[in-house]
Amino acid sequence: MKNLQVNDYKKEKRPARNLQIRLPSLRPVQKGGVYKILLSFLLLLVLLVLIVFAWVNFAKRPIEENASEFAYFEVEEGYGALKVGDELEQEGLIRSKWAFYFLSRSDSRSIKAGHYKLSRAMTLDEILEKIKNANTDAYSVTIPEGFRSLQIAKVLNRLQGLDVMDFVESATGKEGTLFPDTYLFPRGYEPSKIVREMQENFEKRISGLTVSDDDLIVASIVEREAKNDDERRKISAVYKNRIRENMLMQADPTIRYALDSKKFLEKKNVDFDFWTPITRNDINSLNSEFNTYKQKGLPPAPICNPGLKSIEATVKPEENFDYYYFFHDENGQIHFSKTYSEHLKAISQFGVST
Repeated sequence: MKNLQVNDYKKEKRPARNLQIRLPSLRPVQKGGVYKILLSFLLLLVLLVLIVFAWVNFAKRPIEENASEFAYFEVEEGYGALKVGDELEQEGLIRSKWAFYFLSRSDSRSIKAGHYKLSRAMTLDEILEKIKNANTDAYSVTIPEGFRSLQIAKVLNRLQGLDVMDFVESATGKEGTLFPDTYLFPRGYEPSKIVREMQENFEKRISGLTVSDDDLIVASIVEREAKNDDERRKISAVYKNRIRENMLMQADPTIRYALDSKKFLEKKNVDFDFWTPITRNDINSLNSEFNTYKQKGLPPAPICNPGLKSIEATVKPEENFDYYYFFHDENGQIHFSKTYSEHLKAISQFGVST
């Protein structure tokens, strides 16, 4: 054995190690694995489609198949599908606003504004079809305070082609009780039913008040005389003061009413231009129970259909208001007087509106 020195040991070379990094083998995915992934994806997609399909079919079903009641639903101008769907859902007419929205979006026709007669027994498709085709079942009409029945007839004729004389016949003897309000009438509604509904509204609105026939007549005159709410109770007090003192009422609106009625009967008022200005000659020449410049006491019937504020003002006129005359000046300002001489002086000072 060779005796190695220290220096010899350092010089001796050791054989180099074979250093290799072993990486995990990347085996190609077999075709069967790809098919399994695709199949799983397709099954998931089919399941999702089936769930959506089932949900939509459920959402299309009526809320209550045997429901017999109907409700009028309003679609306002500018409403979108989601807004309409939301309100339909809140009213209990459909199951899902989102189903309504998506089905509506899939239809190129737009939603039409109007009033629709809908039922909980209707399917979502039926409701959507009705709204898309603008198959409106009702119309809204506002009757202003102080309109006489002939004016109401003209409004209804203009909106729905309602026969004027049919309405006038149904409203005969009911002037004053056709309450001015906004109504929703079914299309093709008979005039007699419109009159009845307006009268029912009148009874409902005056409940709690004791309104006599005379009160209603005065209220109709107050409605035509007053230019604002502050005047109503005072004008009512003036007329009641005059009646109590057995004075002529001398209410201009009663003259206008009688003259316009006469023109209509003579077919001279085909444009329905009512409440036209009167002259002194009109007052002197008019022979009518409604001429309160000649006939003492109240006219035989109301001259228009007053609103609730005029009725309330007549039932509860201004207290301790000892005035017997009034007029509106050229600026619309009202002036009250206690005596005829004061009345003439005020007219001379301020002028009378025409």
